[in-house]
Amino acid sequence: MGAPVINASEFVAFLLVLIRLSTFVAVAPILGSPNVLTEAKAALALTLTVVLVPVVPYRAEDLPLNLWAMISLGVGEMVIGLILATMVRLVLETANLAGEYLSFQMSMTMVNLMDPQSGTQVPIVSRLVYIIFVLIFLIVNGHYLALKAIADSFKVAPVGYLVLDRPIMFTEIMQATGRMYILAIKIAAPVVGLLFCVKVSFGVVAKAVPQMQVLFVGMPLFILAGLAVTGFTMSFWPRLIAQGLYEAQEAMARILEILAPARPLGVSP
Repeated sequence: MGAPVINASEFVAFLLVLIRLSTFVAVAPILGSPNVLTEAKAALALTLTVVLVPVVPYRAEDLPLNLWAMISLGVGEMVIGLILATMVRLVLETANLAGEYLSFQMSMTMVNLMDPQSGTQVPIVSRLVYIIFVLIFLIVNGHYLALKAIADSFKVAPVGYLVLDRPIMFTEIMQATGRMYILAIKIAAPVVGLLFCVKVSFGVVAKAVPQMQVLFVGMPLFILAGLAVTGFTMSFWPRLIAQGLYEAQEAMARILEILAPARPLGVSP
């Protein structure tokens, strides 16, 4: 039995699917972590491509075979993969933002460590919150949701679509970024509110008893109260992360609807 015959259109479709999936895997949270071997990322992208190519809808006449048109199509696939991965990544980036708020209120902004994700120094509270978010993300099957979203994207926006001329798509990204800040404020709000009251109380005490060293007494109390309230409110975090993932899924669906009317390259209007 001879080897299967693959025509040029099938090969182009395979490459386009691989480009979208490779971009998604490289940028998506957890999957695109620097701690994951590059070989493992490449193997995952190639495996997903082999699995999805047989069911990806496309028309051979919509896939031009000249070099410049293929480059344009590849850029369009990279944009789709990048946007979908960014929408999911924003949910976990909420942890770093919330950690910044908590670190500032607990006066721990100077206690930093190296973040392997970004290669920069981040407050230790941000790293702690991020690790907890990752665990919750895995528990609620957020990684499955991300893979399902990229697989479903081929149904709504098949290969061969260029999306750079859709300004409203970037509006959706900005709105998703705004929701990230709102979610971070929801997570940090109990600690911020409590420590605000504590600091006001210490301000009153400092005025009433000037001899008292408020700074030395208050610093440990701020940290203790902040960590205690953070521990008490962790039970609400899975619900907030699930809500964030649901909103990210809805945003991805709206973006794919925006991409759906796009005209495939190589087809006359």
